[in-house]
Amino acid sequence: MIVTGYDDRQGCGYVLSTGPDAAEGLPGGKPVSHNGVSVLATPELAALLKDALAHRPTALLSWSGPRVPLTLDDTTLLAWLRYDVGGVLTVRGTPGPHPRASG
Repeated sequence: MIVTGYDDRQGCGYVLSTGPDAAEGLPGGKPVSHNGVSVLATPELAALLKDALAHRPTALLSWSGPRVPLTLDDTTLLAWLRYDVGGVLTVRGTPGPHPRASG
């Protein structure tokens, strides 16, 4: 999966790649690893993700919740980008709905 977006809070665009797309490499991408899964992200997003994993390791699955543990699987990570970070513009290789999401 490759996600592009714009984080208004940080004032910068971001790119995140996972799975086989991460293996292709992201110019200037910084690896983030957690529980044996690695992703590549632009430097600002990598720092934000590392901070979230260390200090606020949950993600919203929709605007009204629920909050679930933040992991680097595609569905949880995409939900975190959409509802906690915001600014998702494009998604290539989007995963299906999160199995714990309601509705």
